[in-house]
Parts: sequence; structure tokens; C-alpha cells
Amino acid sequence: MQFQIEKKNFLKSLSILQSIADRHSSILALSNILIESEKDSVRLITTDLETTIISSVPCKIKEDGKICVSARKMYEIIRELPEAEISIQGIENHWAKITCKKALFNLSGIDPNEFPTLPPYSEKDLIEIKDLNLREMIEKVIFTASTEESRYNLNGIFLENVSLEDMNVVRMVATDGHRLGLIDRESKELLDIKRGAIIPKRGLNEVKKIVGEYQDELKISIGDNNFIVKANSYIIIIRLIDGEFPDYKQVIPKENDKIIRLNNRDFSSCLRRVSTISADRVEGVKFTIKSGAIELYSSNQDLGNAMEEFPAVYDGAEMNVGFNGRYIIDALSAIDEDEFLLELKDETSAAIIRPAEGKNLLYVIMPMRV
Repeated sequence: MQFQIEKKNFLKSLSILQSIADRHSSILALSNILIESEKDSVRLITTDLETTIISSVPCKIKEDGKICVSARKMYEIIRELPEAEISIQGIENHWAKITCKKALFNLSGIDPNEFPTLPPYSEKDLIEIKDLNLREMIEKVIFTASTEESRYNLNGIFLENVSLEDMNVVRMVATDGHRLGLIDRESKELLDIKRGAIIPKRGLNEVKKIVGEYQDELKISIGDNNFIVKANSYIIIIRLIDGEFPDYKQVIPKENDKIIRLNNRDFSSCLRRVSTISADRVEGVKFTIKSGAIELYSSNQDLGNAMEEFPAVYDGAEMNVGFNGRYIIDALSAIDEDEFLLELKDETSAAIIRPAEGKNLLYVIMPMRV
């Protein structure tokens, strides 16, 4: 094959696609990018067998064909080339010849037929979603998903349709067993999600990188095995996690009648200060909740202790409860409003954190001994 392409758009696609190529895989093809000619463009493809990303970039096709070369090295080479037209040609032994002005690179490759077969998908099944801020939804809950490989059914975000007050709502939920994040967004379009779907974290992180720029051109679909997103010239195909997501509705407390109203940014800063004395901020912070204030206390036998009192809107009975400070800080970082609500039942039950005025976002944080 042979084609000529402008650096800007080519480099942009390469930067996104090379991040999914698995450099540590025992399968050589998974560290490579497949480049194949189309009518007036080249189609770039990378995959780790769980997530596949496809991008079409306009160019001048001189000769049809395809090449398969290292995704990372192709990206690094194109990144360093001058801002000018780039010529790429497939040569013998599956190598690629890359020229730009006076620069010349010969990059070794593999037989393109060794590249994995694309998962089946049809663009006819895609539904246009203009009113759904998919990037925001992912950002608000993805950090609460588990990172433990043994808990594979918690290594992603659960997506489902929910009917709330005669509204069609798309809901995302994630949990690691110690905390839970949930976000709802009203949508005029009804996704074909029969029992909900668990979408892996890594693939959704790639979706997040792309869809924000093309929100008005977003189309998605869910098949039996794949979650598919089309945004402008990008198509992302993510293999769904085969497993049962926990009954998260049973985890969300329904009788948390002790409500504390707090300033988001200032309280987060206070909690960060007190948490610095804890090792890696994973040790518990003690919350003493009393009328008009919350007292935060943390200690570490090797470092010392810290205490700070913060004003709060609360006039109930005094309570003492411990939380992982990092979990609270993460939740507050995802809340855009100036104020938030901390809702409690007692000293041993899970807490709810939500925006003071918003009803479509909440976090459940399990207490811990301190």
C-alpha cells in the first residue's frame, strides 16, 4: 500500500489508538496497529481483545493495501516529524517506509493477516444520543469501580434503563464493595438494554477520551456481547463483562434521616489536611458530628495525629463514625455544586453523599473502624 497524509489528524488518531495496544502481550499483533486503505482514507485499528478502536483518517491513497506495525513506534515517529505531508508505503517483508521532507524511517512489521478479526458490529443498530453526556456520566462513577482482578464483575460500570416518574433514565452504577457511585441522566432515546450490561473500566476510559469532543455526534448501541460507541470518525467496540452485577439497590440506604449540609471545596480541603497524617490516606478518619460542626481526627502511630473542626448545618444528636478519607475526597471531587449533603442513619451504617440540590448523583460510603 501507499498513501500520503497530513500529520495533524493522523497523529491525533495514533495518540488515541496506541494507548490501547498491549505492549506486554505475548501476542505480537496486539502491540501493533493495522492500517488499511479505504476509498479516500486509511482505517486505523488497535485492540487488546477486550477493547477495539477504529479510526478513519482522510488521505491520498496511491496504492490499496494494508500494513501492520508497532502502534507505539508509529506514534513516536509521526509525533517527531515536521509539520508537513507524510508518505507511508508498504514494502517487502511487511515493513513500512515513512518519509517526510528529508526524514526517512523503515519500520518493521508483521503480516497483516495475523491481526485479530474485528468483533462483528453494525452501524445500523447505533442510536443517536444527543442529550446524554456520556463522558460526564463515566467520570462521575468510574473511580468507584473495583480494581481487583478477582472481582471481575465489579471491574466495570453497570449500565441500564430505569423508569423514574414517567421519565426514561439511563443509569450508570459502579462499586468496589466499599463504596458505590450512581448517576442518572434523562434520555429521550430508549437503549436496548434487556437486563443491564457491565462495561469494563479500561474501555470506558478510552470512550471518555474521545466522546467529549464529539458529544453532538454520539451514537451508541449494546449487543449481546459488545458495547459500541461511534463518535465522529471513531468507533469503539468493548466486550461486555460476562457476570452478574450485585443488587445495588439493596446497598443504598433508605432511612438516613440525619442530614449534614457542608461546603464542598472547603470541607474537602479540611479533610485532605487531616488525612495527610494517615499513611497513604487509606487509614480511617474519625468524624465527630455535633450541632453546628464536624470534628475530623486522624492518627498514625508512627507519625502523630491531626484534628480540625469544620462548620456544618446540623442540629441533631452527636455521632462518631469513621470513613476512609480518600473515598470521601474522591466523591467530593466529582460533585460540581458548592454544597453537598452527608446523610447518615447511625454510627455503623453506610453514608450517602450527594449534591445539595441535585437528585441524579449519589455516592454510598461504607463506615470503618477508627
